[in-house]
Amino acid sequence: MRNLPFILGVSFLLALLTWLLLRGIDTNAPAYAVTLQTLDDYALAEASLHRDVLQARAGLLRDYDSFTTASQAMENAIIRLRSHARAERLDDSKPLDQLAAAAVGQQELLERFKTGNALLQNSLSYVGLLSTSPAFLAHDVQLAPATGALAAAILHLSRDTSPDALQALRERIDQFAQQAPTAGPEAETARAMLAHARLLHDQLPAVDETLKAFIAVASTQALEETRELFSRHRSVVEAAEQRYRLLLYVASLLLLVMLVILGLRLRARAVALRRRAAFEHVIAENSTRLINCSPAETGMRLKQVLGEFSRVVDADRAYVVLDEKPARVHAWSKDGVTFPPGWPRQALAVAEQLGAGDSVTITDANALPPGAVRDALMEAGVRAWACLPLVRPGRVRGIMGFDRFRPIRNRISPIPIARLAGDAVANALEREFLERERNRLTTRLERARRMQMIGSLASGIAHNFNNIIGAILGYSEMAEPQLTRGTKPAQHIDEIRRAAERGRDLVDSILTFGRRADGLARPVQVRTLLEEAASLLRASLPPDVELVFEDVPADIVVSGEPAQLQQVILNLCSNAAQAMDDNGCIRVAAKHELVAALVTMNDGELSPGRYVCLSVTDDGRGIDEPVARRMFEPFFTTRVAGTGLGLATVREIVRDHEGAINVLSEAGCGSRFEIWLPAAAADAIAADGPPALPLGRGETVLIVESERDRLLRDEEKLAALGYEPVGFELAADAIAACRSEPGRFDIILVSQGSQSEGAVDLARALREVSPLQPLLLASAFDVSVEVLADGGVSEVLRWPLDHAELASALARCLLPPARLQP
Repeated sequence: MRNLPFILGVSFLLALLTWLLLRGIDTNAPAYAVTLQTLDDYALAEASLHRDVLQARAGLLRDYDSFTTASQAMENAIIRLRSHARAERLDDSKPLDQLAAAAVGQQELLERFKTGNALLQNSLSYVGLLSTSPAFLAHDVQLAPATGALAAAILHLSRDTSPDALQALRERIDQFAQQAPTAGPEAETARAMLAHARLLHDQLPAVDETLKAFIAVASTQALEETRELFSRHRSVVEAAEQRYRLLLYVASLLLLVMLVILGLRLRARAVALRRRAAFEHVIAENSTRLINCSPAETGMRLKQVLGEFSRVVDADRAYVVLDEKPARVHAWSKDGVTFPPGWPRQALAVAEQLGAGDSVTITDANALPPGAVRDALMEAGVRAWACLPLVRPGRVRGIMGFDRFRPIRNRISPIPIARLAGDAVANALEREFLERERNRLTTRLERARRMQMIGSLASGIAHNFNNIIGAILGYSEMAEPQLTRGTKPAQHIDEIRRAAERGRDLVDSILTFGRRADGLARPVQVRTLLEEAASLLRASLPPDVELVFEDVPADIVVSGEPAQLQQVILNLCSNAAQAMDDNGCIRVAAKHELVAALVTMNDGELSPGRYVCLSVTDDGRGIDEPVARRMFEPFFTTRVAGTGLGLATVREIVRDHEGAINVLSEAGCGSRFEIWLPAAAADAIAADGPPALPLGRGETVLIVESERDRLLRDEEKLAALGYEPVGFELAADAIAACRSEPGRFDIILVSQGSQSEGAVDLARALREVSPLQPLLLASAFDVSVEVLADGGVSEVLRWPLDHAELASALARCLLPPARLQP
């Protein structure tokens, strides 16, 4: 549709050319030729009429039919001229009117001439007959001279109608009248002779005057003016046609130029289509490679894919920047081309400033208005830039960018087809994220199974152990007052009592380790956590142990359960004091750390992001290699009085908080335990009040609750936490909603606490319909790990729902990929 105005312009030019061609054709030439012929016909008819009139006057023409023919030809010519004038829309018809008037005048004079000339010719014939008749002259010899003189005078008058000739004719008439006989048959002939002579005396001058008037009325001037009128009109028409032909030439040139431009555009379009086909082939080929590669190979394969895409779009650099903490980058560049400091991470900020909810194409950075975007691109050496959003809600968020060191000139942007490449890359990153999430959940499930086994074991033996230990303690306490203090039996009873107390503590530790449940995670200020731990430790540690807590900034915050995190600090400090034989210095510190790449530690791994490093350092005897390999195993201890659960508990708590442990130790030089936990935003904690609950941003939560009243209450809770609840009472309705719009919901919550088995079945059915959304289960009963794993449940909440626990669980489901570590 982009060429529609151009095509309409070409169509308009074609129509204009047709119109100009029709107007430029000399359609007036035949009509003008007919007009000239008509004028010639009129002139010829008039000349013929004049000739015939003169011949009739001379007596050479007796038939007047030629007069009628010539007059009719002149009348028809005038009619045709008037028709031509109307057809040509001539404004000035005066010459034509004059010509018509002249023709009418000639016709009137012609009629008078015909009448007079007929009488004249008749009289001339009679006079000529009598003057030459032998019979008439034989009767009267004396009358013959007078008759001859009269005939001669009449003949002279017929040639010359001057006054002298008239006078001479009158004299001859008078002379003839005197000599003419008065009686007899000749008298009658003489009287006829005198009558015709007198008639000729009167008619000859009149006929000649009519003839002169007829000749004088000739329409030569009117005919020439009429001819000039049509000639001028013809000149005007030819000038107009010449202008139209000139315009036709100009329009033809313009159409030629437009056709050349259209041809160039079509050629460019064909080239673009070939490039598109090549790009689609590259996308399909590399999408297959991304699909077939393992998640561990995604980074390496992605660099190759970016190189292939860049060669197709003629880019100098290409990269994928993921909006994580810190930003994760996969980059490719041509040989000899490097990335400037801060780029392409800064491309995320540039895309946000441009409002890149959709693709962005900048053909020439120099043409941008002055501002932060132009400065950032110019500083990075980018002249042409293309950016594609990579978005998978709750899993992937970032951009794919292409840099060129030269502006794009007269080329079709590859961005529309590059969206397919963006989808392929986003799908690969999403698959990598899902694989990491699967590994994380698998690890957590394994830990949960192990803890379930330990909890079951602890629960099974706790009662029997406590009964035995209770009996030992009871009998020891009863026997102790009966013995004298300081005696051997009293000392033995005292040792028995202390051993029983250690056994009771061991049973309590086992129960605590096996039954430890996930607490309510919330933002925790590390400085407050250390202050509370310091007060407890100073009261419990031996006096010879120096406890030093370094100053911790107030903005160091982690997300977790405060009691469990405090348990970590207490266990580490207690182990440090025991490692120093209750004499030495323990130093506790905390600080922010930025991890730029994947880091493997003694226990766990750290993906790129911001962390809080909590360290406990002692100057004890250190840890040797065999102990270091087993120190986190449950029930492993190097002390006779130890339980072997202190570091094991620390490890489980740190794992539950998505963290890792690093141990730095050297025999004889002390040890340093580092606890790495994901950092939380400092503004998550209110200045003077309880920690704020993590709120949603309008994410859609599908909730299933069989009872109407509880469903309404749960929907109100979700709405108060900033989410958009969509509730269903019937499981079938919820499944149908997921099937019709699988991408509509961000989280699925099954809240049917009184029907645990049906809830798990519903969770399994929803997982089959919508496998990408996190799925939470709220239940009032204990559900085995195998059942939860089979149903695809991400987390289990206590039922009925609690505001704080629900808010934390929903926030964890929406954490970005960098925060989800195995």
